Amino acid sequence: MTTTDTTTANRSTEQFEAYLDQLARSHGVSGYTMTPEGTLVYAAYDGGEYDLQTPNGSLTDADGDLTNPTWLRDRGTLLAYRDQGGTEQYDLLEVDPESGSTTPVLNDGFRNFRARQHPTVSDQVSFVSNRNRSLDLYTVTLDDGTVTRLSESDAPVMGYAWSPDGTRIVYQAGTVDDACLRVVDRRTGRDDVFVDEPDSEQSFAFTDDGRGAWGTDGVVFTTNHQTGYRELAVAEPDGDYTLRYVNNRDKYDPQWTEGGDIVFLEASRGDWKLRRLTDGAVTTVESSGMNVDVKTIDGDVYYRHSNSATDGDLHRDGDPVVTVGQVDGPTVSPEDVTYESFDGTEIAARLYMPDCAPVGGIVKAHGGPEAQAYNPLDLTTQALAHAGFEVLAPDVRGSLGYGRAFRTASDEDLGGDDLTDVVAAASYLRERGRENVGIVGTAYGGSMALLGVGATDAFDASASVCGVVDWETAVENTRGDTADMLLRKFCGAPAEKPDLYADRSPITYVDDIDVPVLIVQGGNDPRVPQSEVDRLIASLQERDVEHEYLLFDDEGHGVERTANRVEYNTRTVEFFGSTLCEN
Repeated sequence: MTTTDTTTANRSTEQFEAYLDQLARSHGVSGYTMTPEGTLVYAAYDGGEYDLQTPNGSLTDADGDLTNPTWLRDRGTLLAYRDQGGTEQYDLLEVDPESGSTTPVLNDGFRNFRARQHPTVSDQVSFVSNRNRSLDLYTVTLDDGTVTRLSESDAPVMGYAWSPDGTRIVYQAGTVDDACLRVVDRRTGRDDVFVDEPDSEQSFAFTDDGRGAWGTDGVVFTTNHQTGYRELAVAEPDGDYTLRYVNNRDKYDPQWTEGGDIVFLEASRGDWKLRRLTDGAVTTVESSGMNVDVKTIDGDVYYRHSNSATDGDLHRDGDPVVTVGQVDGPTVSPEDVTYESFDGTEIAARLYMPDCAPVGGIVKAHGGPEAQAYNPLDLTTQALAHAGFEVLAPDVRGSLGYGRAFRTASDEDLGGDDLTDVVAAASYLRERGRENVGIVGTAYGGSMALLGVGATDAFDASASVCGVVDWETAVENTRGDTADMLLRKFCGAPAEKPDLYADRSPITYVDDIDVPVLIVQGGNDPRVPQSEVDRLIASLQERDVEHEYLLFDDEGHGVERTANRVEYNTRTVEFFGSTLCEN
């Protein structure tokens, strides 16, 4: 199959291939820290893997992806994560900043992450791991490797913060729904509820890990208990709290600055603004894009910034510091639009329009499911828009950023009203003149892409990347924290609700698929194992359904390697070009 002139909107095949290569080479920063001498150390993609670098050049050349460096005071070394093949089973390594040599701290096949040094005991590191069950909080002694579990909650630990004196540690128990804050007293070993409210969430860790949430003025967090939106609050040591900033917008990942201000993320359609609260007044540090991995260093606010033109640069107080993720070529910025769903509900979306007459329409379903159609660089969206397709990325029911009621609308209804919101997105594109409409999605979006052509007749082609095929077997085969999330969203186990699990599983509707399908899968995916997709492929083959299967043995939950990105986006554009093009 080759890309036609129509698909590339009269651009030459060579120019388009060069553009896809430029997109694929855009790899952003993946974690950073600063040495006492003021040298930035960050993880950047080089030679097919992530390694640690400084502005003066490469620091490490290790096997696997080395990311998320943290300076270890008194030891004069760095702590970093290592992932091999996208398995998300992170080893913790100690790195010599002079030689770049690495020494394993934890190399045990578990998912060890969100690691940081104890505030007063320099040879102790706290971290989150799935070594016993879903996700718990632990410490490891660097000198002898002793691991101690701290948390006792049945809910997964999503983030935590040490008290300034290191005697207590507050952690977030629970992912999204009904999350609460608990506190462990290291002196007594007790693990008690710190802040919990009914029918609401108390949280300080979503994209980040909770660092900086405990300061001299208390614990900063968000709660949607009073307004239905995540508002800023500060708790005293006994758990009593007061609201500090209320504006009926969801906020995430608050932390203290060294000067006593609070920095936080605020959802605004696809943008997650970085904002700062000072003496009751709020200012904006970064107004657009996605801004994560926020840290205050020597009075400055650092963060990883991504938008439609970069995969993730390091910024400081609004200005770029490390620019390794920018696309060397044109990209499309989205337009915010809304459309009406089947019951009159208004759905917000991002519309990406090509610079030529559109050759077809594509709905981009986001993952999660509790996520959003964010505004950072999405390589597939950019490739499709560059090829002449109009791409619509909706925030369907269950999405973040619109308050608790909208987010919980998909509870016990995955693949229900949110799927009809996706179908309404296809209708919106057809009303704009797109005769043929496809759907593409990754993870939960991949499942929506499969349901879109199995359970509905709204689409003319579908591309699913790492999409769940059967929710019952997904609960059995995925890693623990993902299974916990699915059980919560379905409001019960498969044995308790077999009809619901079957009704919302794409495998149920294979007989009804009568349009072309592209299936993309990572061989090392820990969230959607390859065995799930193998069942779908066998079923498609048995029924003689037109399909393509693209398997990357060295990828996990997504497509990250440069060469694989080129192949994936090339195949995706060719696939939709052959099935949707209207000219």
